[in-house]
Parts: sequence; C-alpha cells; structure tokens
Amino acid sequence: MEFVGLLAPVAFVFAMSAIGQVNSLKKEVEELKEELKKLKE
Repeated sequence: MEFVGLLAPVAFVFAMSAIGQVNSLKKEVEELKEELKKLKE
C-alpha cells in the first residue's frame, strides 16, 4: 500500500502536465486555423 502512496503524487503531476500539453496543443491548432483562413482569403 505504501508503494501506491508514493506513486499517487507522481501520477498527479504527470496528469497535470499532460493536461497542460493538451491545452497548449489546442491553442496551437486554433492559431493554425486562423492562419489558414487568412491564407485562403
């Protein structure tokens, strides 16, 4: 059980960083879409 207790904070930090990466990817995709719209005009 102690092993799981040690893993919990690591898993939490890993999850938070993964969420951050997903959010930054979404922003990049939105920026790319805007650039594509400008190019099409």
